[in-house]
Amino acid sequence: MTGYERIMAALNRQKPDKVPLMLLAASPVATESGFTMEQYRSSAKNMAKANIAFARKYGLDGILLEVDTCVLAGAVGVPVDLPEDDPARVIGPASNDINELMDLMEPGRLYTNDRVNIIIEACGLIKKETGNEFLLRGNCDQMAYSLAMLAYGMMDFFTDLTDEEQGEKILKLIEKALYVHLEYHKMMKAAGADITSFGDSSCGPDLISREMFLKYSLPFHKKLHEELQKLNIKAVCHICGNLDLILEDVASIGHEGVEIDYKTDMNRAAPAMKGKSTVFGPIDPSGLFYFGTPEKMRLEVKRVLDCFGGRGIVLGAGCAIPKGAPEANIRAFVNAAREYTIQ
Repeated sequence: MTGYERIMAALNRQKPDKVPLMLLAASPVATESGFTMEQYRSSAKNMAKANIAFARKYGLDGILLEVDTCVLAGAVGVPVDLPEDDPARVIGPASNDINELMDLMEPGRLYTNDRVNIIIEACGLIKKETGNEFLLRGNCDQMAYSLAMLAYGMMDFFTDLTDEEQGEKILKLIEKALYVHLEYHKMMKAAGADITSFGDSSCGPDLISREMFLKYSLPFHKKLHEELQKLNIKAVCHICGNLDLILEDVASIGHEGVEIDYKTDMNRAAPAMKGKSTVFGPIDPSGLFYFGTPEKMRLEVKRVLDCFGGRGIVLGAGCAIPKGAPEANIRAFVNAAREYTIQ
């Protein structure tokens, strides 16, 4: 099987010949090709070259085209800092006025944004060079809840969630943010991505209650899934942190894939997602890829795969791998997975 075929088998609930592998690793991807983060994110050619080289070097099955977590935020007017050799970061809200934010949440803004267009161009370049050698997953940044939070400012956003009147206004803002986000999926698919993905980094139980998740995030995930199905786009959802309290809720959405952090109980996640969503992740990006050892990595890969029997999973990091992760740990990850016998 090619990498594309291997991951598609997992997504279609079929048995691949080997455990499929994909890594969320924008910083190591750039660094290993000799690029600073600025050189990586400002050039479609650099971005494509680095991602292809990384996937071929380690024998991965998929390329996860990722830059940082504030592309859409920047496109709708959120102030973003772009360090020379670190990922971009939001440095303030776009506005504290929800009415002004509503006006900013327009999908058309994506087509005139330089950062968005560079990523879309890189997607096309990768697909043109690699064909079906790899499955190409285009990451579409932050989903509606998280995008609204970044635009409004975290403290004000969380405070207003507890106010009934303001909470209703925030629901309307999240709904408008949904259609900005959806447009990015359309652009990524049109550029050549085989599947898309997104993060909703701040809606998990580490930050809000299950009740708030059910009100402010879950309905929009379901709406996004409905819209993507109409467009024949398969997508992977990532929510940071421990998902134990909302595993069944997330499984009920029907996303083709759910990327899970290492904090989540895999003995619970495997049966909860079985037959509903393919699991991506969940190896600890810092504790194992960066600070771990090859032996600890091998043991963890086996432990995780035993929870699934090697089926229904695309093995990878549960979140972004930091710059400087030792090559030996990445190779131990790959080798341990390749040696695993799928049940």
